[in-house]
Amino acid sequence: MHAMVLHARRAGVAVVTAVALLAAGARLSYPPTATDTVVDTYYGHRVADPYRWLENAADPNVIAWAAAQTTLARRYIESRPSYERYAHRIAALSRTSTARFDLVVRQGRFFYLRETPPQAQPELVVRDGLRGAERVLFNPQAHANGGAAPAIESVFVARSGTKVAFTTQQGGAEDETLHVVDVRTGQLLSDTLPHVGGGTSGVALAWDGNERGFIHTQWPELSSGQYARSGILIYHHALGTPQASDTYVFGRGLSPRAEYFLTSSLDGRMQSIFETDGDGVHASVYLRKSGGAFVRVATPADGIGSSGSIGGAFVGDTLDVISQKGSRGDVVAITEGKTFASGSVVVAAGPLVIEGIVPVAGGFITSDVDGADARARFFSAAGRLRATVPVPAISTLTEIAGDPRGGPIVLGYANYTTPDRWLRYDPAANALLPTGIAQRSPGDFSRIVVERVFVPSLDGTVRIPLEIVHERGLARNGNAPAILTAYGAYGSITRPSFNAPRLAWLERGGIYAQAMIRGGGEYGEAWHLAARHATKTKSSDDLAACARWLDAHGYTSARHLGIIGGSAGGFLMGLALTRNPQEYRAVVSQVGIYDLLRVELTPNGAYNTPEFGTVKDPAQFAWMLRQSPYHNVVRGRPYPAVLMTTGENDPRVDPYNSRKMIARLQADSSSPYPILLIQRAGQGHGIGNSFAQQLAQLTDVYTFFESQLR
Repeated sequence: MHAMVLHARRAGVAVVTAVALLAAGARLSYPPTATDTVVDTYYGHRVADPYRWLENAADPNVIAWAAAQTTLARRYIESRPSYERYAHRIAALSRTSTARFDLVVRQGRFFYLRETPPQAQPELVVRDGLRGAERVLFNPQAHANGGAAPAIESVFVARSGTKVAFTTQQGGAEDETLHVVDVRTGQLLSDTLPHVGGGTSGVALAWDGNERGFIHTQWPELSSGQYARSGILIYHHALGTPQASDTYVFGRGLSPRAEYFLTSSLDGRMQSIFETDGDGVHASVYLRKSGGAFVRVATPADGIGSSGSIGGAFVGDTLDVISQKGSRGDVVAITEGKTFASGSVVVAAGPLVIEGIVPVAGGFITSDVDGADARARFFSAAGRLRATVPVPAISTLTEIAGDPRGGPIVLGYANYTTPDRWLRYDPAANALLPTGIAQRSPGDFSRIVVERVFVPSLDGTVRIPLEIVHERGLARNGNAPAILTAYGAYGSITRPSFNAPRLAWLERGGIYAQAMIRGGGEYGEAWHLAARHATKTKSSDDLAACARWLDAHGYTSARHLGIIGGSAGGFLMGLALTRNPQEYRAVVSQVGIYDLLRVELTPNGAYNTPEFGTVKDPAQFAWMLRQSPYHNVVRGRPYPAVLMTTGENDPRVDPYNSRKMIARLQADSSSPYPILLIQRAGQGHGIGNSFAQQLAQLTDVYTFFESQLR
């Protein structure tokens, strides 16, 4: 590939401080936006990039332009008649009772994060058994130091339940710092390790058998004294020693896109590494005994795990891995001295997607999925099916936790109308029993109904699960405002969820619909690969199929339908509004990728090439150019109303994607509908956002949809 860049800035200054909001039906007066005559040449193909200058976040003109755009968007949204109503109603509905999540059980102790609105950030908490009093191990609010409270991101509990390692990050930057707390005293140890990972390449840690240290991820330090955001490595840390004395363990010579999960057997005798080369691909698996060298026992061709899922666990000293090689999930046992090829299948693949394995007393429980509907099965350690757990329909398993040495097994579940609750699983009776630990909502969901339908795809090859949530008695006349969402990337699974503020939309006659489109993992690896690389547009085709189905069956119509997605779901929004703008009246796209040709040049962009492709390959470049939303905005075409949001600290998707996409849409759309950008200061990809920040974003989203879809 040869790139030629010509810089000749044309007239236009991106500095405004006040914008008049014009009368209804007229176009907004947008901040003036300069253009560049920048042209890149790829394999003889010239590609214009008129808003290249908006990539430079440090340029005062870019800073002023983004501020002016945000001011315009804020004035527009806050001047809508529904803004104050949604702000107050969402705030009231968000004040649910305490939420508890990310449960780990060790030696009778229950460790989890506890969030009590309007507290800014969740706390790390422990209790002795299900009935014990809660004790706070780390309260981020107490460590705000006059600024925003840090967010807890990862928690790693030692097998004895006497120590917990955990990470924090600040301002959405996802540059995580590791801490260790003594559970008995509640005191932080002296061990504080900055730059241990974060963002796409998350933190991984596994305790030593004697719990005097652990192996952990660590960003490499550059000669400048800064830390890289790629090429993460694994080091060993001994408690009570400085980080500078940590010893190298693993990772040199591997891809700079390497991402890790670490795990160990309950007695600490065996440790494993799951390493993926970027997002949305399968892992290489390494195994070692008692501090020896790691030996590879499985390759990506074996179909194990991904960057978003570990794909295995130790059951005793045996590493059980989930392989989606040509199936929806075989469980293969790898014992010491064996590899995946010589391992034994303990659970053969069937119609359910096996997503996870959780060791418990008496064996293990599989977390299963059927088109996003949660299932669970209890197996002996040898793989004999003992029971199919009675999980409620159209729900999500939020927790599966237990100690293999004995004690309660806890399952958490939630759905569109039921807040998260913990149930104790009784294997003898195969029953889920209440524990009394449940989140409560101040809203009344008794009038809300949930429907699941299966929509034929536009190509006629599959049926797409679509879940529709609305008030009982909905008039099917096509006039209800509806919000449709989907994700469809990396093999990630879109699940039913409880969201109390959603009632603010539903109780006003709105519809919320969620589609499990191709590109996700709801039906296994084949479902993922059907909308990846050259076939990525299948995901937007599936979204369009669901939109047309809702219209044809009287739930809503194109003039009342909005769509929303974030991150890779933001790329989906870009595809949808450039490929099928007539299907939607409004689009909310959050922290999305839109310039597909340049995204891999950003620090985090290379991680995405296994899913989206690389311009370094001429064949891939050809279809990437056809897909790239930024390059497929057509001058004079009427586009829907658009609200794009981004965070200035986003380490996963560079905010310039949103800036450039909005500039192009504002310049080229012929419709009178608003095209708005909010760039949020002190925030990133949304990870670790405070309670107040989450409420503000929800208020903006519902106000924008209300203003466009009624």
